Amino acid sequence: MSLIKWRGNDMWPDFNFDFNLPALSNMFARPRIDITESETEVTATAELPGVDKKDIEINVHGDVLEIKGQTSKETERKNQSYYLNERYYGSFERRIGLPTEVDSERTTAKFENGILTIVMPKLHPDKPKGRRIDIQ
Repeated sequence: MSLIKWRGNDMWPDFNFDFNLPALSNMFARPRIDITESETEVTATAELPGVDKKDIEINVHGDVLEIKGQTSKETERKNQSYYLNERYYGSFERRIGLPTEVDSERTTAKFENGILTIVMPKLHPDKPKGRRIDIQ
């Protein structure tokens, strides 16, 4: 069984911002990301629909992954107004603490069909994670 780290200050993505106030909702727009870990690598998979590959920036610093990007609004349509406007346009940024240090020099990324996959080899894959200590 694996445990998922609880992030007490990361509750905003689960909060329903359907107040019909795009300016308020857009402040909290962040890509959804899954992080998985194997014995030798950490993989991040992010949903970035509508984002162009050239507008994505990825940085890895030790045990922190940073993804930045930008989405642009389509050209304005003359003589039309929005009936419903839910899509987010503008910049976004995510910084995620990783379960271990990764090798930024060997990190690779691919972007297909709005899905960004980042594979980060562990810097010390054989380093023990710790162990349970029995109380005497």
